[in-house]
Amino acid sequence: MPPLNLRSRLIPLPMMLLALFALQGCFHNDDDPAPAPPPPVVNADPVGYYTNTGFVDVKTGDNSTQRLVSGVQGMVHDGQLLMLSESENMTYVGVFTVSGNDISGSVTLYEADVMRQENVPLSGMITQGSKITGTLSGTGAANGTFQLDYAADNGPVDMSMVVRLLSWEPVTGNPPDLPFVSVGDDTAPIPNFISAISGGGVFNNCDYDARIEPVAGTHLYSVSGTVSACTNPDLFANPNYTGLVSVRSDVNANDRMIVVLTNGAYDFSGEYRAR
Repeated sequence: MPPLNLRSRLIPLPMMLLALFALQGCFHNDDDPAPAPPPPVVNADPVGYYTNTGFVDVKTGDNSTQRLVSGVQGMVHDGQLLMLSESENMTYVGVFTVSGNDISGSVTLYEADVMRQENVPLSGMITQGSKITGTLSGTGAANGTFQLDYAADNGPVDMSMVVRLLSWEPVTGNPPDLPFVSVGDDTAPIPNFISAISGGGVFNNCDYDARIEPVAGTHLYSVSGTVSACTNPDLFANPNYTGLVSVRSDVNANDRMIVVLTNGAYDFSGEYRAR
């Protein structure tokens, strides 16, 4: 009978330890805490007025030449982004969603009071309390990049800042057929934002009667109203115009009023000064 080989029948120590650790891993202590969920995504808050130092860097109509437009202002509230170039009579009206610091959505471009492009893809980034930068993926004036600069004064507004009967007049005459905007202090739900429009533009001989009210806790006002008595019959297909208004200081406190009002086909927007 051959001698017994004890070495061949013993399990090496490293293998025993490995098996022991594996068995321990098979058991779960119910008292162990569950893995912590990932922290929720905190969305940036872009609401407010963006002052007249922004820009759009876009193209001319044939997409061949760069077109840098400075002095662009903006207003942002409730998923709506409005950008105005007073000097070029261009308005961008967008809707967007926010995920973290990123925005995505679409814009409609108006030039000379008339809608020129719609459903233009928009993407960008919010630096809260500082700026919004982004890209427009359309053609011509809706093909390029933009930046809006958050205004230093974004405190809450009230009606006293805009109530100046018959004393708001266009800064540059764009659009030329809005000779004045009258803002009253009526608290009842009746029109208190009124313009009697004259001249040879799109809104020739129109009356605009609307309601303007501060948006609580923001530097913005909401406006909703209708046009009537217009020479242009196309305007009666949808006489309802809505938008936002803000104020900024130029020579005196709150002596400039920024207006963006649209109905999807037309807009009358511009900057007004206190007379």
